[in-house]
Amino acid sequence: MLGLAGDVCATPPDAQEATLPATHVVPAIRNVALPTAPAATISNRTLTQLWRSPVVFDRALLETAPRIVAAQERRGYLGKDDKIYVQGELRGASEFCIVRPGRHLSDPASKEPLGDELVLLGTAVLQAPTEEGLQGLLIVDASREIMIGDRLLAMPFQGDLAALRAISSQHSSLAVDALIVSIADGTAHAGQHQIVAINKGALDGISEGKLLRLSAAAIPFSHDVAKAIPRTQQASRIRQLPQEERGRLLIVRVFDRVSYGLITQALEPVQVGDKAYAPQQERTSIKDVE
Repeated sequence: MLGLAGDVCATPPDAQEATLPATHVVPAIRNVALPTAPAATISNRTLTQLWRSPVVFDRALLETAPRIVAAQERRGYLGKDDKIYVQGELRGASEFCIVRPGRHLSDPASKEPLGDELVLLGTAVLQAPTEEGLQGLLIVDASREIMIGDRLLAMPFQGDLAALRAISSQHSSLAVDALIVSIADGTAHAGQHQIVAINKGALDGISEGKLLRLSAAAIPFSHDVAKAIPRTQQASRIRQLPQEERGRLLIVRVFDRVSYGLITQALEPVQVGDKAYAPQQERTSIKDVE
């Protein structure tokens, strides 16, 4: 393009004078919470999983519970449709949960004992007594292998399934700062619709239906690792990464010092030692669907 003096211009004179506003971008850490989700849905399969989840028990109760002493097929491992023989007082009950002592729970921070888990293995129904004074039962359901020596407790010792369906998540003004102490199925990590236990219970004000946020365990780091800096000064520079939300936990079972929750949302895998804490004021309904 030719100007008035015959000079060649790459752009019009007016365009050369125009300047665009400058935008300065500064690096920063932003902690963004999960968006408010629609009403969560829990399938019947998940409800059954909740019903079968471990419970905290009194060892004295288990010591007096009926015990499996023999099986019709004389196998070491038993399952559905196997007939078993039980020794002990059934106290008039006809339906039983087959159980076994599980893990010993302790607080990850204080190492204080919190209780012992009782694992549900299956269910059995009474058939008829034998001449030897034993009780004959039929295993009608088995989620794990059952063995001689496992115990029986009258149903429904672990809670009513209808009560689990009625749970509605809610938030109270009580602050909660808990840690995950175990994952129900014994895996290293948990995701959505899995059960985890936390180190807070009824004695700490926890109640069924309480909705908690999940975050990773605090990770310390040092922002100045220069070798010239004395160690005493380096220690003072140790910080922790910001707490980032990675899921939601709905409390479904509460004992004195331990509570079990269902992970309703998960952005990343959850593990033992991660935090569970009270969210901001909110309320979400839980629906039961097929």
